[in-house]
Amino acid sequence: MTDIAKRIGQFVKLRDKINEIKKQQKEFLKPYNETLEQLNGVLLAHLNTVNGNSVSTDAGTAYRSEKKAASLADPEAFRKFVIANQLFDLIDWKANVTAVEDYINEKELPPPGVNYSSTFVAGVRRS
Repeated sequence: MTDIAKRIGQFVKLRDKINEIKKQQKEFLKPYNETLEQLNGVLLAHLNTVNGNSVSTDAGTAYRSEKKAASLADPEAFRKFVIANQLFDLIDWKANVTAVEDYINEKELPPPGVNYSSTFVAGVRRS
């Protein structure tokens, strides 16, 4: 018969070891990730300067994409607003980014209780 207490102890030790390795790995990768972020900023700045969405070179292609987000600053206010105005297309148990963007485009402000942001990020594809 299996000694369950022994197995639980092994599980806890193994989980702790995995977390320790992940923490070490995160620290080891930190300078690489920081440099990658800086390079991303340089590429994005270049794309913004030339007012372009992509640039191709022999080394690869840098491109600009837009990341959109709509989080709830006040979930209760948002819920009441959606129900009162029957704007159920604004929700999917969180603020629906596309519907919120459409609402902002029409009304020129976000729905009550919603934080909306839009940022551009640069990406790189290998040639």
